[in-house]
Amino acid sequence: MFVVYHKEFPRQDRRWFATHAGARRSATCSNRHLDEEKYMVVDETEFEKLFPVTMKKVKNLMTGQEIEIPSDTPNFMDPSRESYWSI
Repeated sequence: MFVVYHKEFPRQDRRWFATHAGARRSATCSNRHLDEEKYMVVDETEFEKLFPVTMKKVKNLMTGQEIEIPSDTPNFMDPSRESYWSI
């Protein structure tokens, strides 16, 4: 797997591709109207080495227990948010 990511926001703006050619095409299209190359292509294992996932502690809204979740977890998948429980 290959990852196309934004240099300034690597954990927020990223896309996965099965082939290197597909990832390069996506990065090229994304960079087309920019002044500089802001989207980069790397292998998935290299991406994880460059930008490791940190964990954050949150309080489960229903049980009150404190749990650890990855810091890049979307709000709708975060047990401390009402949107998680209302789906």
